[in-house]
Amino acid sequence: MNKTLSFLSISAMVIAVLVVSANSSLAQTTTTSTTTASAIQAKLDAITLIMKQIDALKAQLAILQQQQKSNITDLITTLRQGSVGDNVKVLQALLAADPSVYPEGLVTGFFGKLTAQAVKRFQAKHDIKETRGVVGEKTREKLNELLKKNPVSMEDQGEGNRPCAIVPPGHLIAPGWLKKHGGVRPIVPACQTLPPGIAAKLDTPAPTPTSTSDTVKPVISAVTNSVASTTATIVWTTNEFANSKVYYGTVNPLDLTSALTVSNNTLIIAHSLGLTALTASTTYQFVVQSADAANNIATSTQFMFTTLPQ
Repeated sequence: MNKTLSFLSISAMVIAVLVVSANSSLAQTTTTSTTTASAIQAKLDAITLIMKQIDALKAQLAILQQQQKSNITDLITTLRQGSVGDNVKVLQALLAADPSVYPEGLVTGFFGKLTAQAVKRFQAKHDIKETRGVVGEKTREKLNELLKKNPVSMEDQGEGNRPCAIVPPGHLIAPGWLKKHGGVRPIVPACQTLPPGIAAKLDTPAPTPTSTSDTVKPVISAVTNSVASTTATIVWTTNEFANSKVYYGTVNPLDLTSALTVSNNTLIIAHSLGLTALTASTTYQFVVQSADAANNIATSTQFMFTTLPQ
């Protein structure tokens, strides 16, 4: 990257020299011949070529910078039950790479009971002598060792970059797991390369969910929120693949028939929806709702949050 920057600097100086030279030549056009005009055009063509080369190098530099930003190779914060944010998502994505450690594979950004249990299994598997279920210095050291070998990627999911959730490959073909989740396979992100054996088996399509026999509503759990002055993010999980919807407003109790809503029809188990254009220092009520492939609708109890001051 330093070589690229040096070339950009040198190219800029070359352009400056050529421009000065071209301007000097132009100043003498009243007394010069057609030959001089051709020489000026040649210099201008050279400037154009160098500018194109610089544009190409800038594009390469942007790609390199994005690649550096797009990989996470270190966890530097102690994490425990109740923690929220991207660091928790990175932790969950890394734990989910091992189905024996984190079979649920949920990447929600909320450190709940399932994540704590996964951390305990990770600590036991690697014989880490530290407070069970808490990502302290020793656990973080082991996680960072794994991250350096297999960095968790970032991908743009429409709401900014998020850690790329690693799908446990076994969930793609295991009959018991597929049956439990209505035959719906998890979506494999672009950042993940599947083992050849599993990739070959995926040539056979997963069974189609039978909505006629499913009459059980999804179970909503781990509802939480992160709040700013004019925005909020609501996250929750369901025990089966379902869509996402949040009702919200300032009226208490919340009237679902007139409340504001935000939704996502993708069937997932780790749900996250953003609320925007909120008023600072204001208390909001919200309810989350999820419906499975058979349109069995589950609705949570009412929750609340207060936006931060402006």
